[in-house]
Amino acid sequence: MILTIFLLAITLCLIFGYICILKSRRDYFKQRGLLGPSPVLFFGHYRILWSLPNLSEQLRQWTQQYGSIYGLLEGTRPMYVVSDVNFLQEVFIKQFVSFNTRSIPFLMKKVKGHQVHMFGASGSTWHRQRHIINPTFST
Repeated sequence: MILTIFLLAITLCLIFGYICILKSRRDYFKQRGLLGPSPVLFFGHYRILWSLPNLSEQLRQWTQQYGSIYGLLEGTRPMYVVSDVNFLQEVFIKQFVSFNTRSIPFLMKKVKGHQVHMFGASGSTWHRQRHIINPTFST
């Protein structure tokens, strides 16, 4: 009986802690002063994005509504949406050395081996490929 109550209390504490973490992730962009559409607690923006017939049109509308830099949640993982060309040039070309990897979007299948293209690569493979191709974007 005591063991059951103890396990129930621990389970409730874990669930409460998980919900608190989800709520803090939900406010990730507000804490950084960025606007964006309101996410759903467990799904982030996936439920909204999966139900759309035209994803690019929705992103365009949100860009008009929230500006050239705003945030979305991939589940509980923050993702920035940037349409400012000057900002992208600064990050991807001038400050490239400061970034050692990139994440693969959840919807994109991870490819391993020697035939990985730059859009599907991550970690040191992506960094090496991006370093090789970077002069193409600099001129």
